[in-house]
Amino acid sequence: MKLFGTDGVRGRYGKEPITPQTILKLGWCIGTVYREQSVEPCRILIGKDTRISGYIMESALTSGLLSAGVNIALMGPVPTPAVSYFCRETDATAGIVISASHNPAHDNGLKLLSADGGKSSDSVERSIEKKMLENMEVDGSVSLGKASRIENVVDRYCEYLCSTVDFDLQGIKVALDCANGASYRIGPQVLSNLGVDVIAVANHPDGYNINHKCGSTSPELIRRTTLQNKADVGIALDGDGDRVLMVDEIGNLVNGDQLLYVIAMARKRENRLGGGVVGTQMSNIGLERAFSQNGIPFERADVGDRFIADRLLQRNWQLGGEECGHILSGETGMSGDGMAAALEILCEMRKTGRKLSELVQGIELVPQMTVNVRLQNRTAPMASLDLARWHRVSQALEVAEQKFNGTGRVLLRASGTEPVIRILVEGSDDRQIDQIATSLAEAVRVDSNQDCGS
Repeated sequence: MKLFGTDGVRGRYGKEPITPQTILKLGWCIGTVYREQSVEPCRILIGKDTRISGYIMESALTSGLLSAGVNIALMGPVPTPAVSYFCRETDATAGIVISASHNPAHDNGLKLLSADGGKSSDSVERSIEKKMLENMEVDGSVSLGKASRIENVVDRYCEYLCSTVDFDLQGIKVALDCANGASYRIGPQVLSNLGVDVIAVANHPDGYNINHKCGSTSPELIRRTTLQNKADVGIALDGDGDRVLMVDEIGNLVNGDQLLYVIAMARKRENRLGGGVVGTQMSNIGLERAFSQNGIPFERADVGDRFIADRLLQRNWQLGGEECGHILSGETGMSGDGMAAALEILCEMRKTGRKLSELVQGIELVPQMTVNVRLQNRTAPMASLDLARWHRVSQALEVAEQKFNGTGRVLLRASGTEPVIRILVEGSDDRQIDQIATSLAEAVRVDSNQDCGS
């Protein structure tokens, strides 16, 4: 049984595997696997984002974990990096985040974190999937786990984030889009505590509006808010707070590749870069060129923050990230933290006296187009999908290679979090990459409808 994708278990609420009965058993399997692998009593932290289905998911997950004899500590609605932080700072065996990250409100899922705050290992996930094939067995009440709640989570995590700031941010004007998600309290509070003049939007979640026309996946709101309020900079988080995109003072969107460049250059200047930088196969070639020009080693990992984290650990490096705004830092734990990354950018603006538009001038991005083709006849994860066997897709790739003639590149991949094929086309001619992306997207739609190459 394949449940885990690149970022946990995810899907539409009410459809398998995101149903109360399956989540209850999954909780029992998670708890049983950790209990069998540990000689000490197990304690698992549970956080969630603001989706309405989170209440039911939390109850079902809690029942399963307690039935497995595992103790749990509830954190309520907090960003994923907050759960990661408390895993590192307490005696937690693991952490679970009930979230579908940047997905719409009708989706939900589970992210499983290890005791050090990073993503759970492949071996643990395989053990859980294997356990799902067994019957759920519950002993008497004397073997049940106990539930507690971590108090003052928001204040404690805000205090931690503020401790990462080493420069005065008093008076800087910042627009903040909280995506009506898990950062709706922590984001504004951190900035206010640091003396920032903050204009917060999308910070009133109602269970249904998470990521809806707001957040890092819909940057028009933060762009408009930044310009209307004449803010120095805009910050847009995603639903669970592990991604960030920004907007400069003149309304230009600053993506994850550009933010990664600014942070890397700041750390290099201060002699704290700690080696090189890890990106992904989707990182813009302009980022690679900028690092090369500045003597910063750069490597590409597979798409997904777990693969970036693995490569950073292998190389003993401290910084990596994705174009979508996942920024991983060894200084704040190997988990994407949108607010921590944004604070580092704000500090660099203040230290140098330069605007964000000026800080990104050293990187020249090559034109890119990303198209997401949703597959109606499949569900995530899609690890078994072999796009190389799709006839029309193969033909479209051959045509693209001929047109580019070595001047561009194409990347197709199946999403690990939703039933989507992601198409990246990169080249020097905007019109050409648009034509190639359109052709590839149509080929994917046709082949998918014919149910080829599963």
